[in-house]
Amino acid sequence: MKIDFSTSYPVFKKGQQLKSSSLTGIVTFTGTEDQDTRTYLEGSGIFYGLDVDVNATAGTVSLKPGTAVTSDGQLFSLEEEIIYKGIFKKDGKDIDVPVLDRTATVMVLTTAEDNHNELIYRLSGTDPGSPEREKDTTPYLIVLIVRSDESTEDNCLYGYENSESKKSLEVEAALIPKSFFKQSDLDAWFINDATDAGDKDPVINRFGYTPSEGGPHISFEHFTSWSAVSNGFNDVCEAAEPLIGAAFKSVYELLKEKLGLDLANPFDNLAENLAKLRKDVKDSGGKEFPWLYDYYRDLVATYEELVATDLFSYLSLMPKKDRFRGYIALHSIRTDQINYRMGLYRPPFADLGIDAVDKPRLLMERLKYLADRAHTRFDDEDFPSFGVCFTPDAGINKLLSERAIPFYYKNPSELSARWNAAATRNRRTFNIPGITDEKDRKFLLANMDGYDFFRIKGHTGKTVQVTQDAISDLRRDLHLPFDVKVVYLGEDEDMDKLIRERSAEFSDLTVLLEKIVNDIRCARTCSDNFETVIFGREFDRNDIGDMFEALVTLFGKPPVDLEKKLTEICSREGTCYDEDKTCCRAHLTSLYAVCEEYVRRKGELTGSLLFHRFAEQHPGLEHNGGVPKGGTLVLVCAKTNVASLSEEDKSRLVNLLLSSKEEEKAAAISLAKELEGYEVVADFCLPYICCSSKPAINLILQESPPVARFSIVKQEETSGGEAVAISLKNQSLRADAYHWELFDYKGVFITDKDTTNLSEVVAFELERKRGVVFTVVLTASREGMESQFSKEITICPLGNVKLTSNGKDTVDWDISRTNEIGLEATPYGGAFSLILQQNDNQEPIDPLSFDVTWKEDKKHATLKVDEPQVGIYFLEYTFEDVQDCKDSSARLQISAYVPDSKQPAVDTDTATDPNANARSLVNTDTAFNKRILGYRSVVNKMPKEDDTLAEDNRWADTKTFLLASGAPETLHVAYEKLQTTLQTGFTKLKAAQKAQVIRMLVYATAYYIDRLIVESPEKVPAIARKLVKTAAESITAQRDGLAQWQEVWNTTGIVTAENEKTVNTYKGLIA
Repeated sequence: MKIDFSTSYPVFKKGQQLKSSSLTGIVTFTGTEDQDTRTYLEGSGIFYGLDVDVNATAGTVSLKPGTAVTSDGQLFSLEEEIIYKGIFKKDGKDIDVPVLDRTATVMVLTTAEDNHNELIYRLSGTDPGSPEREKDTTPYLIVLIVRSDESTEDNCLYGYENSESKKSLEVEAALIPKSFFKQSDLDAWFINDATDAGDKDPVINRFGYTPSEGGPHISFEHFTSWSAVSNGFNDVCEAAEPLIGAAFKSVYELLKEKLGLDLANPFDNLAENLAKLRKDVKDSGGKEFPWLYDYYRDLVATYEELVATDLFSYLSLMPKKDRFRGYIALHSIRTDQINYRMGLYRPPFADLGIDAVDKPRLLMERLKYLADRAHTRFDDEDFPSFGVCFTPDAGINKLLSERAIPFYYKNPSELSARWNAAATRNRRTFNIPGITDEKDRKFLLANMDGYDFFRIKGHTGKTVQVTQDAISDLRRDLHLPFDVKVVYLGEDEDMDKLIRERSAEFSDLTVLLEKIVNDIRCARTCSDNFETVIFGREFDRNDIGDMFEALVTLFGKPPVDLEKKLTEICSREGTCYDEDKTCCRAHLTSLYAVCEEYVRRKGELTGSLLFHRFAEQHPGLEHNGGVPKGGTLVLVCAKTNVASLSEEDKSRLVNLLLSSKEEEKAAAISLAKELEGYEVVADFCLPYICCSSKPAINLILQESPPVARFSIVKQEETSGGEAVAISLKNQSLRADAYHWELFDYKGVFITDKDTTNLSEVVAFELERKRGVVFTVVLTASREGMESQFSKEITICPLGNVKLTSNGKDTVDWDISRTNEIGLEATPYGGAFSLILQQNDNQEPIDPLSFDVTWKEDKKHATLKVDEPQVGIYFLEYTFEDVQDCKDSSARLQISAYVPDSKQPAVDTDTATDPNANARSLVNTDTAFNKRILGYRSVVNKMPKEDDTLAEDNRWADTKTFLLASGAPETLHVAYEKLQTTLQTGFTKLKAAQKAQVIRMLVYATAYYIDRLIVESPEKVPAIARKLVKTAAESITAQRDGLAQWQEVWNTTGIVTAENEKTVNTYKGLIA
């Protein structure tokens, strides 16, 4: 019974007259109670089933068994499937049915085929009986609707009336135009477009968020002053305010009825209040901006935690009987991406546990508490006060309730009662970090395993030396695993000036510079004032910083056109009296090398000092109000005038910058000491130790990845010779799932299989109609790691082999015009050999002297012969390498000739010139092509010497690399990857296997170098120098490795005036 309504029903007493209204009242009372029980205790909507399948073309609507309850409690149930095939009309008209508070004209569906074409028309939009009829574009809903009829029957048993009344309720499936329903009707059962779900959730962008025409990105480039950093925090906070305000207001409106909250929304003015708070922070100098940014992130996090509760995983709402009284929506037609089908609407908390009830209510309280500025410390005069403390924290990726309470809330003890629902319910809020400094220290001293992050407070507003000393003391006392780095807000010029003023010294460069100056003084081959030309004055080793800077002034900042600069300086009047300027150029060349290295080192030092430059070198730098375990706490210091420092502080800076130790140690000195006197204004962090000379504390033991391998254990012809059946044995390691794929010779996917049993034999049929070359790819995986292995399988074509040129098996070839000739060859996958016949003498052509390149369609190819000769060529195309493959070959006869008019004349000049040098005349393209073909040929033949190599991924990867093409960048990546493959497990190999690996590395390196010489004849890329040096260490470390290298790679026939320097550089890298 309803609380706010009185419920009456008839009561019968002895002798009372029985009236029809009394009996009707009993039926009405019991029916109402039954319907109310369903609505208020069980729910409404579709409980299960009642799925709809619409076949518009056939004109049928299938309704599956299921059960639903209308909002007023009427039960709809179906036990067997119904297929509707027509539309029922009464007197040729559609049926009027009361729906909600109005009457709807609906098309009632029937299982008979009445008006079948009309149903097709409504479902598909096209009338099959009248194609010219205007297309129906009306969106419809398919609904179950209650229709009632009353009737009377004659009866002679009673005196007052000679008839009795009967009421019939029928549930009809009907089509009803979507336009009949108001949007408020649809909203009442939660139907809306969810494609933009989450777009209105609040978000605060990362510090450094920068909009641009190409799309937003993260950039620290302009953060060279505190005002810029302050504006950076201001911008991301300002952008978040309207999102936070709208989201908080919206979620409160959504939940106030469910949670029994006050009707007045406490977040109506939240966006404006946050904007005022941000303005107050900005007007006070912005020193609180980092904490305001953290505060905004708390607001976003508490919202996200609230909307992720179970409260939102159910379509839960307070029952209203008139929400969809008497009907259920099952399906919709022509309503775009929205299917207007009701869900199951349970009463509040019908299926939720106590945590699902209490937690959202407490999170809403926390939402209101955090959003109230009065509960924060941003208005306190002493905020933030100095006094370094660390608070243990579960980690930045954890829910807010699992983290420590930040220090910028006024009363953390009071907040703790709302911070964590589980802790509040269990009365364990005292275990939440962040309530008092004393407890936080005890947590860190007792057990640190549960904490992955350390919040920091009380570290801003003091000089870096004071701050770093306090952090270091606390870190030492608590034995906390993180490093500290100090960076500086300023421009490159600021640091350049500081370094120069303090005479930045690099001891090894000082020695070199002094030696060069002494050589100049001793030689006296240039003018007497040569030293003054260079340094602007006499060289002074006690002012070494200015001496380095004088070199920068002389040459300019590298890179420069050295030849042009040497000519300019040595040609100045009074610089050098030597006629050919040889000594002047030699001295200046040495000085430029020192200058270039000095500028490079100074740039590195500047890059490590400046905040924006440091951020470029360390992507992922974030402000999180602390530091992760095993990470780096980056203290950001605002610029202070060096002149304001005490003489003692200045002397300390000078001593540090004028380190007499080697440069590497000088550059690694703590920046906190180098920038002593600068004020700490903010903190950032990195998730790793980046700048300490100490080893990282994180030790990660990675599991060995899976290794995919298989072999062919059986290969046999099927009946009729249409296919070959193969059986594959899985030999993979450390995997538990295997995915097999079969591709044809064009790389087109044929079929695949999945297995989990290592011992299971996998079978494929290789159908000849798909070609004779197939590739099987096995992907072995385990726990997110995977390995892939592929094997190419060639089957015998059984004699069906063709080789022609322009459709002919005998052709003429004018070799004076081209050294290439087009071919047609089928099937793809055979091997070519070439024979030249001259004067009845036949000689096979060296495979290195010709090449056959397949076109993309794998049916056409190009034969290219180096320096073709007059005679008859026989090109053989065979499958002799395929086991038991006989009589499967084709031959093309090519008559090579040179027209009489094009016989080459003798070059008498070259013939008589005894100094003619191949370097200027060599055809390098031909030479390189011949060398590369040679590398491939040798590696391809290696499995014939040791058949186990065919199953070795090192050989397969080397073979693939030697076929690689593309830009140098792609080549670098592929070569580095191959090096890793070849070196993995090298020390565990036997001597013979090591020799094979080194041999493959030699040929791969030779191929890599030759390709780079062709691509970049004028220079050696830095990455190539590094990679070749790595290869050289492996090659030369093996016995006879160097001799093997020199036998494979030499400079014969490839040196030109353009690449001579580059070739010699590569030659020197492996020597």
